[in-house]
Amino acid sequence: MDPANRLLHSRFNRIMAILVWAVAAIVAALAAWGGEPSLTWVYPAAALAAFLSWAALWRPGVGVDAAGVHVRNVTHTVDIPWEALIHIDTKHALTLLTPGQRFSAWSAPAPGIMTSRIISRRPLNREGRAVGSMPRTGDLMGSDSGDAAMLVREEWRRRIDAGLITVGLADEFNVRRRWDIPVLIATAVLLAVTVWALAASG
Repeated sequence: MDPANRLLHSRFNRIMAILVWAVAAIVAALAAWGGEPSLTWVYPAAALAAFLSWAALWRPGVGVDAAGVHVRNVTHTVDIPWEALIHIDTKHALTLLTPGQRFSAWSAPAPGIMTSRIISRRPLNREGRAVGSMPRTGDLMGSDSGDAAMLVREEWRRRIDAGLITVGLADEFNVRRRWDIPVLIATAVLLAVTVWALAASG
């Protein structure tokens, strides 16, 4: 296995996913305990909420391996070969640039004002400020965008330094977008069942 194989997820998003699952389970349990036929729509609605929290909060991530960078978003995954990568930005979220294209990572947003103030006090970020090279907000270590950007940048630079990437040939490599059909189908089915159950209960 390539030693560079790594996958990062948003810690905050995963915590939120767990909270949504807990609320969905409690609501479904209360509906079952009440035994009201008019509340049967709650079950598919809870299932829909739980599934969407998995698809939008738990599942997305940014990974690197020998082939390149893999950005798993809510509805699709983007596979970016190392050779096609030309720039890494973190202004609003981790954004990977290839010739004529930009790909943002749903799981790696830049931190907000309050979060950036807190994590800017951490030792690694304070060291940068001390030497006059305070990183931009999106590059702060400990933030989703900063950690993901460091993961990609370090592996990209390592491969360039090792001669594994030929610079200047980015136009010759294709970026592949793969739609997550099972996720889209499951979402549509759960939504349809929820709407049907809600209409039937009325």
